[in-house]
Amino acid sequence: MKEFIIKLKLDKPNDVGFLRRAIAYMFDWYVGGVVASLPLIIIYMTINDNATIIPQNIEIFKYPMNIIAGLLSFMAAVIYYVAVPMYIYEGQTLGKRITRLKIMNNNNLKASRTKIFIRQFVVILFLEGSLFTASDMLHQLLNAFTGVNLTKVYSSIGLFITVISIALVILFKSRMALHDVISGTRVIKYKSKSKLIAA
Repeated sequence: MKEFIIKLKLDKPNDVGFLRRAIAYMFDWYVGGVVASLPLIIIYMTINDNATIIPQNIEIFKYPMNIIAGLLSFMAAVIYYVAVPMYIYEGQTLGKRITRLKIMNNNNLKASRTKIFIRQFVVILFLEGSLFTASDMLHQLLNAFTGVNLTKVYSSIGLFITVISIALVILFKSRMALHDVISGTRVIKYKSKSKLIAA
């Protein structure tokens, strides 16, 4: 742990401010939540013509529709959080694109799709994601498949990891969250496609 902290202290400073990253995060949290909810809403509205309130819970459906709705919602979120930065806007979610931020390798070169997958899917959605609708869908699917309520434990662990990530971004000049450290990436500013600002 001590070596990890020393490494972060000695890492090159990053001029991406916490506020800018927070705005990108909040935008992605909101839009990603809407995208993840769309399959659930469409299925529920199709089955219930007079629905006025749609709970964000797959338990409102009977088996196997609960599994189908959960899988479709999770897949929609994976498209937004993982496929978009991997294939559409290289290294950028919509929130990062709007705030002119980009996910890069530690050496400020283009991040590989593997690194983006590890960062966005494995760490953010799967491990950290206690604050994302997509991760909530994953928790609900695990509950439906196993019959065991893992949501509280999973959410608590995810929240703890998220707090560590936020603390790393605030406390260290490298501005690397835990998902950046694990995936070997960093978030930097960019001005245009041809000119990145090394940060």
